[in-house]
Amino acid sequence: MLRDELKKEISRVAGADIEIKLVEPERSENGDYSTNLAFLLAKKKGKSPNDIAEEVAHKLRSAKSDLIDRADSVGGFVNVWVKDEALIKKLSKKLKFDKQNKKINVEFVSANPTGPLTMANGRGGFYGDALANVLMKVGYDVTREYYINDAGNQIRLLGESIEAAEGKMEEKKEHYKGDYIKKFIGKDIEDVVKILREEIEKSLEKAGIKFDIWFSEKELREKKEPEEVLKFLEGKKLVEKKEGAIWLGDAVLVKSDAEFTYFLVDLAYHFNKFFDRKFDLAIDVWGADHHGYVERMKKG
Repeated sequence: MLRDELKKEISRVAGADIEIKLVEPERSENGDYSTNLAFLLAKKKGKSPNDIAEEVAHKLRSAKSDLIDRADSVGGFVNVWVKDEALIKKLSKKLKFDKQNKKINVEFVSANPTGPLTMANGRGGFYGDALANVLMKVGYDVTREYYINDAGNQIRLLGESIEAAEGKMEEKKEHYKGDYIKKFIGKDIEDVVKILREEIEKSLEKAGIKFDIWFSEKELREKKEPEEVLKFLEGKKLVEKKEGAIWLGDAVLVKSDAEFTYFLVDLAYHFNKFFDRKFDLAIDVWGADHHGYVERMKKG
């Protein structure tokens, strides 16, 4: 143990053949560990605890130690700070974990491919990546996933934003703004989404963040997975039709114009994770703007 090695080191440097006790001070400015060694040696050496403590601290500072970074004396106590390298080495030996027989999906960032990444996306990126690293370290089979919202209303708005920049339609409040829109004038919307997705991937790679899977919402819809989930829920008699729409509790799955809501598509996405790809746990790292969506997804 690190504590035992420190005791031996201090005892050797101090030339003290006695049992040394180490305590962890309540305040960090008093070191990582503190010892009352000087009080125990005072009578034997015929010196004051303060003098002995300063003498021991000086020897510890002068000694070439792989454990002790620095030392000082306060009120007869010897305080020592442990080197970061020594702590890391000890922790590395201790942190050995057996393989866990569980598959975990960590989905994070998942920004819409409608523009450059934001600072909020960066927060989610680093958080999700760190979480995935920790889960892998303790033995889980982890998949890092980016959900590409490449279908639905946000892509329609992107297309309209480009048309507005081309002068083909009037600009609306909800359209995407920015000079980056102008460089897509004359391009097909599918090509624009592909370019933006590639730019997002490059930005994340620069930050040291990589994904195992880029999961496409468009492909999910093309495979009719939202329809399959709807049939599943209908078979369980969990949905009801009212006001021309299809509801799950107090949430709409299919609007009165037959358009799927994000909720239904997200349910299909999570259904895919658990039932098709057999993940034991799915972790969604969402932004603050999704706070109100959490309880709804839990109900689903």
